Amino acid sequence: MSVKKDYRSSKWKVDFQIKRGGRRFRRTYDTKAECQKFLNHVKSQVEQNNREFINREDRRTLNDIIKLWYLGRGQELADGERTRNTLLNMVAIIGDIEARKMTVSLFNEYKAIKRSKKMGKGKDERTISDKTLNNHLSYLRAVYNYLISIDELHYANPLEKAQKIKLQERELAFLTREQIRTLLNEIRRSCINPHVLLLTKLCLATGARWGEVESRCYRHLQNGSIQFSHTKGKRIRSVPISAELFQETQAHLDQYDNFSPSLCTFDRALKRSGIRLPRGQSSHVLRHTFASHFMMNGGNILVLQRILGHVDISMTMRYAKFDPNHLQDAVKLNPMVDLEDESINVGVSEQVGDFKPIKLEFFSDVDTLSTQNDEGSLKCELT
Repeated sequence: MSVKKDYRSSKWKVDFQIKRGGRRFRRTYDTKAECQKFLNHVKSQVEQNNREFINREDRRTLNDIIKLWYLGRGQELADGERTRNTLLNMVAIIGDIEARKMTVSLFNEYKAIKRSKKMGKGKDERTISDKTLNNHLSYLRAVYNYLISIDELHYANPLEKAQKIKLQERELAFLTREQIRTLLNEIRRSCINPHVLLLTKLCLATGARWGEVESRCYRHLQNGSIQFSHTKGKRIRSVPISAELFQETQAHLDQYDNFSPSLCTFDRALKRSGIRLPRGQSSHVLRHTFASHFMMNGGNILVLQRILGHVDISMTMRYAKFDPNHLQDAVKLNPMVDLEDESINVGVSEQVGDFKPIKLEFFSDVDTLSTQNDEGSLKCELT
């Protein structure tokens, strides 16, 4: 908090924050008394929680609130630094405007600018995906929501009504058993990198992400399982593997201490194998392959959730369709079932006619059986 005289202009300036890291108020007046009066006025309005005044006076820019978000929340996230860099790049296009003046229209203009730019070269040239634009909206909206939740901002989220782009469900590609053999044989045949083959086998055996497996060392091998820590969901999980693969991994890490970065080598081997995947899918297809075969072999969806480390079951439910019994109730419980049964009964009745009730009588000698209806009786002897 300061009230100082600017001797160049002979003006008095007030510059202060309500709290450390919070909003900054700046004014210039002719006299020191006016500065003090403004200072007292602001304090009074804040104490009274006059949100109209606070909102009107909040002139912090997008860069200012991104900085506050990163200090309070962003740096705690696994990908916080990457998210902050994305936000700053967004501001470079939108402009470092006052945060409270952000609008849905401004964000729509940002989307149009991003779509007009080409990325990649030659066959790989493309525009930004709708999924990425949705992520950008989520990032900026999260900044506002966090600062509102801690009473740092006192106005509504200006992007609250912004709508995400409706996305086409992504194709969930996975490898068949024959493709798995082809890929492993190609790695054995052409890869000099000693780690790629084992990394690929471990991803297929555990459903773990490539980076999760690549960061493992000897201490993560325990009781026939691999322990995964520092994961995307920030949860530790252990996944058992076969005794043979466990011993192979132990021997490998005993020899090399750890895995070296090998993703680029895998990508080249995958390309050489001739296996074609949807754009954007590379090593992650190994994770999809594990999950798909797990369900096709009759695995439990809740067990799969724990193995994959999904926090939300909805992520795991994508693989439910691979269960051979998935949606089979549609065959048994649809309204046509009763209609089909009725048609069968009607057909029998038309062919045979109406049945008459029959009375059965057993005699004491149990050697003769008598049957009787309205039209007569019949006796027969039991032999």
